[in-house]
Formats: sequence, structure tokens, C-alpha cells
Amino acid sequence: MARSPPRSISCRAALLGMTVLIGTFLLAVTSPSVAAAGPSLSILAPANDQVIGNGTPVILSFAVANFVLVQPGRVGQVANTGEGHVDLYVDGAYSRLLIRVEPVSLPLGSGPHTIRLQLVQDNGTPLSPDVSASVRIVASHGPAAGTPTLTIVSPRPGPTIAHDVYFAVEVTNFTLVDSYGQPNAPREGHVQLFLNAVLNQEPRAYDLGFIVDMPDGNNTVTARLVNNDNTPLSPDVSASVTIRIQGAADPIGSEQVTGGVSLILALILVVLLLRRRKAIARLSPERPARP
Repeated sequence: MARSPPRSISCRAALLGMTVLIGTFLLAVTSPSVAAAGPSLSILAPANDQVIGNGTPVILSFAVANFVLVQPGRVGQVANTGEGHVDLYVDGAYSRLLIRVEPVSLPLGSGPHTIRLQLVQDNGTPLSPDVSASVRIVASHGPAAGTPTLTIVSPRPGPTIAHDVYFAVEVTNFTLVDSYGQPNAPREGHVQLFLNAVLNQEPRAYDLGFIVDMPDGNNTVTARLVNNDNTPLSPDVSASVTIRIQGAADPIGSEQVTGGVSLILALILVVLLLRRRKAIARLSPERPARP
């Protein structure tokens, strides 16, 4: 028959087990990893420094945890540190409040922008410590990606008699906009036309260029893509065409030639008349007298 262990050993084992259980419980309670997490706020989209192209609005997506979004100003509302709303700021200026976790559409002008979200209590007081998130983006009317190109499609190189010439260009991966002092934006700007290396004009977006009174001889016209502030793209994007203006004949010289020809014709006419008179004079004495 087996012997039962001494009673003192059983008691010590039970005491040791109880001590381990209590220690584990206390560690779990005091451990930061399992302590109740505070409110959090994160921006899911767009990514930081993302280019939002083609003039489309920014679609902002965010997430909120351990915080309840409620409509402020409710009747009988009592301040609660665990609830409130989200304040939205664009470039440091207040934009709107958000009470739902859903995508937000933000139409923004060309250039860089900073979007910031902040959790606040029902009365608009920021949480302590502050809970916020921000993202930087660049808005553009141009495409979000791609290498810009420029081609002069008219006129073709060669001779012409016209001194006033239209110019047409074709661009890819670049959007032409009228410049009114807006910030620079990727793949967005306008065209400058240079006549013999001198700036001649900046046509309006997608309008034809028209250079007048071009001098006789060879003329080189260069079209260049520039940013909204008139600085060239980097690397430079440009194209050139050389046309030869063949001027019309000198009107003064033409008049002189015409006058000379008229004089010669007049002299010939006079000579012919004189010869005719001489011939008549010779024939007159030879006519028989009438009876």
C-alpha cells in the first residue's frame, strides 16, 4: 500500500502555487501591454507626399480607436473624456468637424498641402495628451506620374513667304493651365515661345501661338514647358523648328522695272510711227495726178 506524502509538504506546495497565481495576476494588471489603451487616431490614405493628379479631390481615409465619435451640442450632453469628434485642418486652417469614420473628399488647389486630424472632446477641447495625425500631399492638374514631352506639330521646317506664322504644339504627361500666380505642381504649367532665343509670348492654355512680323531669312522658334512660376522644368523639356521667310519682291524695284519697260515700248511706238510717216511721204509724189 502506497504511502501518502507528509501533510507539511502538501501545504507548502499549495502555498507556492497560490503565490505564483497571485504574482501572475498582479503582473497582468500592472503590465502596460494589457492595460486599457487610450484613444488613437491614424490616417490611412493618402500616403505621405503622394501626388494627387488630374485635378481630382483628395480622398481622406482615417481610423479611430478607443474613442466614441458623437455629434456635439446635444441637449443634456455631459462631457465625457472618452467621446467627442474629429477636427479637420488644411494648411493650418480649420476646415470641418467629423463625427463618422468614413472617407472625406477634399477639393484642393494646385501645390503642396498639409492635412491634419485631431481628436477633441464634445466642447472642442483637445485631449490630453494630444491625439492627432497629419499627412502631406501635392495636388496637381497634371497626371500623377509620367515624363512630360513636347512636340511642335506646325509649322514644318522649310521656306514660307508668310511673315505672320501660327504655331501648334502637342504635349504628353503634362497639363497646360493659365498662369495666375498659383504654386508650382508636378506636370502642370504652360508654354513659352522664343523667337531666335528671345522670349516672344506665352499662349493661353491649348491656344495656338501666333508670331507676327518675322524677319526675312532663317528664324528659329523654340517652345518650352515651364512651371506656374515660369521656371523651366528639370530636366528641360523643349522643341525647336527653323523656318525660312522668303520675302516678296521689292515694290520700288518692281516699279522701276515697269517704268523702264513702258519707256522702251513708248520709244518703239514712236519709231514705228516715224517710219510709217516716212513711208507715206515717199509714196506721195509717185501718185499720178487726177484728170
